Amino acid sequence: MNWKWTDRIAAGFVFVWALVLYSLTVAPTTSFWDAGEFIASVYKLQVMHPPGAPFYMLMGRFFSMFVPTDYVALAVNMISVLSSAGTVLLTHLIILRLVRRWHGAPSTWSPEQRVVGLGSGIIGALAFAASDTFWFNAVEAEVYALSMFFTALVVYLAMRWSDEAAAEERLLAGGRHPFGLSANRYLVLIAYFFGLAIGVHLLNLLAFFFVALIIFFTEYDQPEWDSGKRLKMILVTGVVASIVFFTIYPGVILYVPKFIGAVGSPLIAVFLLVALVLGGLYVTHKRQMQVANIALLCLTVILVGYSSYALIFIRSATEPNIDLNDPDTPERFVSYLEREQYGSTPLLKGMTYDDESGVVPREGEASPEWFPRRHSISQSHWRVYDRYDSDWEFFWEYQVGHMYVRYFLWNFAGRQSDVQDAPAVTGISFVDPPDTQLRQTPSEKASHNVYFALPLLLGLFGAFYHASRDWRRAFSVFTLFLVTGIGIIIYLNQSPNQPRERDYAYVASFFAFSLWIGIGAGGMLELAYDAIRSSLKSMQRTSVMTGVAALIFAAVPLWMTAENYDDHDRSGNFVARDYAYNMLNSVAENGVLFTNGDNDTYPLWYMQEVEGIRTDVRVANLSLLNTDWYVKQMKNEQAYKSEPLPISMSEQQINNLRPTRFEPRRVQIPVQADAADQFSDVYLAERTTDSLSIQRPMSWRLEGRAYGRDVRVLQVADLVAYNMIRTAAEDGWNRPIYFATTVARDGTLNLDPFFQLEGQANRVVPIRSDAAIGRAVPGLTEERMNAFRFTNLSDPDLYLNENARRMIDGYRISFSQAGEQLARQGYPDRARNLLGTFLDQVPFSTVAGDIQTFVLMARALEVAGDMDRTIRVMQESEPVVLHEVRQGSRRSMTYALQYAGSIRGAYRDAGMEEALASFDSELEQALSDANVALSDRQRQMLGLAGSGDTNGMPPEMLQPEGAQPNVAPPTENQNGGGGRP
Repeated sequence: MNWKWTDRIAAGFVFVWALVLYSLTVAPTTSFWDAGEFIASVYKLQVMHPPGAPFYMLMGRFFSMFVPTDYVALAVNMISVLSSAGTVLLTHLIILRLVRRWHGAPSTWSPEQRVVGLGSGIIGALAFAASDTFWFNAVEAEVYALSMFFTALVVYLAMRWSDEAAAEERLLAGGRHPFGLSANRYLVLIAYFFGLAIGVHLLNLLAFFFVALIIFFTEYDQPEWDSGKRLKMILVTGVVASIVFFTIYPGVILYVPKFIGAVGSPLIAVFLLVALVLGGLYVTHKRQMQVANIALLCLTVILVGYSSYALIFIRSATEPNIDLNDPDTPERFVSYLEREQYGSTPLLKGMTYDDESGVVPREGEASPEWFPRRHSISQSHWRVYDRYDSDWEFFWEYQVGHMYVRYFLWNFAGRQSDVQDAPAVTGISFVDPPDTQLRQTPSEKASHNVYFALPLLLGLFGAFYHASRDWRRAFSVFTLFLVTGIGIIIYLNQSPNQPRERDYAYVASFFAFSLWIGIGAGGMLELAYDAIRSSLKSMQRTSVMTGVAALIFAAVPLWMTAENYDDHDRSGNFVARDYAYNMLNSVAENGVLFTNGDNDTYPLWYMQEVEGIRTDVRVANLSLLNTDWYVKQMKNEQAYKSEPLPISMSEQQINNLRPTRFEPRRVQIPVQADAADQFSDVYLAERTTDSLSIQRPMSWRLEGRAYGRDVRVLQVADLVAYNMIRTAAEDGWNRPIYFATTVARDGTLNLDPFFQLEGQANRVVPIRSDAAIGRAVPGLTEERMNAFRFTNLSDPDLYLNENARRMIDGYRISFSQAGEQLARQGYPDRARNLLGTFLDQVPFSTVAGDIQTFVLMARALEVAGDMDRTIRVMQESEPVVLHEVRQGSRRSMTYALQYAGSIRGAYRDAGMEEALASFDSELEQALSDANVALSDRQRQMLGLAGSGDTNGMPPEMLQPEGAQPNVAPPTENQNGGGGRP
């Protein structure tokens, strides 16, 4: 077969493998985190969170234009699928280009060399395709897949330019200036792709340092230089590359909009800019200033690519429903690009944590320190900073070790689980840390992936082998690996307690390492060739080497694919979409719904903007309500059927809003007589007691948020929400106001006693109750909840990651509380029907619960009189109880032991002597494992089996504690950590 066809077939195989893999596992609809916002934004070309992704928006709009509404999300997700498949193909081609450096041109390769080259490319590319982080990005609507495609494309074009420039120079025998080569069209193309990539994600610009080194080694490096001279010139190259990099960012990206703003007229400013660039190109061309000409040409195409950002400015001026930061003026546009909404972090010099005082001083209170790593002014972060002796230690142990090396090992050694902060593992017991995770459900078991560190070892071998065969390209790859890994760590300067894992930010670094996995495979094949070269004939050598390649393929990329498939398969996953549907349909017509962060906001935006579900509901994100532009949008603009929100503040008052120190006090909101009669007729008609009544006026104690030990504050969002509720009350309570059940307690203005549970949202009504999370209304609460969607959640083959499991488990709190209240109000049949239907759709066997949700659900079923289901829930909870006894904190152990007593009582009352004996035996073993001895008095208090042991833990350590339901599963705060780094 012609060697070109062989190469094409191998490349086609790699591309089709990746395309099929990602197409089979792609999310069919929106996902949690940013995906809902991206899909909603691209569908109608709206303004997403800073710094935006206009080129991604244009691509998403094109992909979604030709499909029915139900498939818009899938169409946008397919951008990631196709981009990632393209990246895998490019990875294969890049490895082939690297191997060429010591094998020569492919037309001269022997069969054995072709096995080495193609085996290297296939193994390295498909190992990257199956890596944890890259695969995660490949199957959802996010910018990282497309950004990674541009990075791989730039690297490939740089390698191709290098080969063609060298070949052209050999033909010309050094007769032309290197920057007059026709191969330099690739450099112009690279610059254009940099410009386009700016409209996707700025991470792509870091590949510029790789390109700079390739240019240096191809055009300037001289064989007669000694090591000192060469090192000096490499450093000079780094300085020049840095100057050019900073010319692009922040130079072009930030100062071009500032220039347009300074001129005053965008049209005139653009005309001047175009005239300046074209004039420079003309002059340098006429005077044959080749270096200056190609530099200006590259700058020109970067500006052409960057021009996609005009879309943000233009679309913001139309006042779309999603218009984050409202960047319709040059000043606000620059603020948008600089991500001012998220604040700033010091890079080289600034305030840092003082070990003696235990605080981070404010500006002016102390001298700035170099390399400040412990910079956050959040007191919750100070408790973490106190564990480290210095910024240097924090940098290496947390920022590098925990926030990069751990992710790196996840991808190439193994991952213990999908639980937040899970360590890396290898599958080799004496190497791995202790595994304390409880895995009950198929999803939890699927998230445990081990590769026995084979990809890691192969990649490390490949790095050393690459350096021995072609240290120049190896150094270039190492630079790419370093700047997209450690370089990003230094730039981001991340604080502790991140709300989600951040491995997606380092995917280009993992890409660079995957190149070495491929080269490592090639190195092993070459070692095999050397071992058999003299003893076997050519055909036999080729067969043996093909077998060795197949063995490496099976041990690394194939094993990684098989191990990762189940927990990267999102087909059939509608959790985020259903969550948004259920929450929106928990709200009455024309209601206002306060949400907390990304996961309870972005999916709702998707449902409203794309699928047109409940466009009468206005979603008000409490994180964004801390910004003046968002408050003004809520006050002044209508969104579909939703009128502007009832905010009585003037524009000037909104501009002057700041967090305010607050002394707790009682506050009142008026309730007119006609509104009171309406609430009484609708919501108290089926009450069975006289304990509930309309409060006129509605009065409660507003505590504010804790800020330090003795200080309370009201955030801007609190002030706006209070104003909104008060204004709605003064207008006769005609606009229903709700807080999503995901909103944390400190964000609800202490209105919990006035909450009315209507599904996944609590309505604020002037009816006081003592219900834990909102009073249930017979005929209303269960009607809303019975209409909820729980697509495929009973399917054991559906993978649900930790975040999805936590969000779903939150339903159990609402359903158990609603069911218990209905039963106590005299409607046990309704309660049994509500709880039974829910448990059939969301069983504990597929969606793991924690000790709290097991307790609440079992109690609700018992109150409703469904003892069969009560017993089943208790049986399912046994592993959780035993795990908490073995591994939990003192508080969680206490709670688990209390519940263990309830389990024993239920088994005893049901006559389940065998189950009781088995549970007692396992509980005693768990107590022994935890080195806990209970006295007879403690056992009697907890309802446990008796023992003659009177020693052990003091009674006060196991006093029964009441547990209030936590109704706020963690969601990422958009201002504090949402969006992209």
